[in-house]
Amino acid sequence: KKNNNNMGTLGKLEYKAAGIGWVVVGDENYGEGSSREHAALEPRHLGGKAIIVRSFARIHETNLKKQGMLPLTFADPADYNKVQPGDKISINGLTSFAPGVPLS
Repeated sequence: KKNNNNMGTLGKLEYKAAGIGWVVVGDENYGEGSSREHAALEPRHLGGKAIIVRSFARIHETNLKKQGMLPLTFADPADYNKVQPGDKISINGLTSFAPGVPLS
């Protein structure tokens, strides 16, 4: 299983101070057990831009949207295995973003 917290809180604060956005890459049922809005508020407060996962816990996905975070799922869940710690991620297609239209 991947260590999805390589950056840690200190790194996130440094990224925020430098104006550098970051994303979370997670596995299946991301957010399970964290249905409170505070769990979705922290990534946005620390400069996070998107959460990209295989699947979301239903309530957590809704809370991320309410907090202005972009909850995304992999079109092919196997692509999760291609992402490595330290990879740089760009999200293309946001200017024409619409429901049901894949981003790249």
